Amino acid sequence: MIKFFRKIRENLLAENKFSRYLLYAIGEIILVMIGILLAFQVSTWKEGQDNLKEEQNMMSSIHTEFKNNLKKVKATLAQYKESEKSIKSLMSYMKFSAGQLKEINTDSLIAKSIDVYDYSPTQNSLTEILATGNLKLLRKDSLKIMLLAWSAELNEKEESWGTLDDFNQNLVLPYLTKKASMRNIDSYSIQKWQEKSKFNVDQEALFNDIEFENNLDNLAWGIINYSSSLQRLVQIIERIIVLTEN
Repeated sequence: MIKFFRKIRENLLAENKFSRYLLYAIGEIILVMIGILLAFQVSTWKEGQDNLKEEQNMMSSIHTEFKNNLKKVKATLAQYKESEKSIKSLMSYMKFSAGQLKEINTDSLIAKSIDVYDYSPTQNSLTEILATGNLKLLRKDSLKIMLLAWSAELNEKEESWGTLDDFNQNLVLPYLTKKASMRNIDSYSIQKWQEKSKFNVDQEALFNDIEFENNLDNLAWGIINYSSSLQRLVQIIERIIVLTEN
């Protein structure tokens, strides 16, 4: 094709037909520009197709990841609901007599009350998207807003967990270590001691101590506050799942 156009140019110049050569040259320039524009269009189209495919992959990854996170956070909330119920039961036994307390398994209730742990979601897909700068490929602005809300709410969750963990580690557990039998309590936890402690615990004194009541109250507040943060995460997760459905 190039030889063909070159031959035409040579013939026009040889015949001294400059005006026709000029028109031909302009036409050739236009053809070259059209070729460049077509190549650019094809490149742009291909890039758009690649971006669309990458967006679909990201949406699928986010969808799967957040569905798993939803299961985990709901399981965590169920655990905390049990802890809250146990604390309420313990609070109702305050000022009970030794005889009344003998009929109640208070150690198992205390074990459930202090069994607190932090919810840690999986964020591999989201972390990779943010690290590679591919967040811009997501065309749904509502999804971008939810992902940013998710990150912000996770920070709130961390603060709530810090408060709860502080209550448990620095108030409740030190108190129970002095006033109760951790061995008896842990027999209903992961340690599952088969034998009870040989030391006598004054249950009546424990349930007639306002410091014990205050510690339970602080722990309950921390659990409710943390659970509220998890509930807000659930709302965001459910919205993200809907927005990433195919």
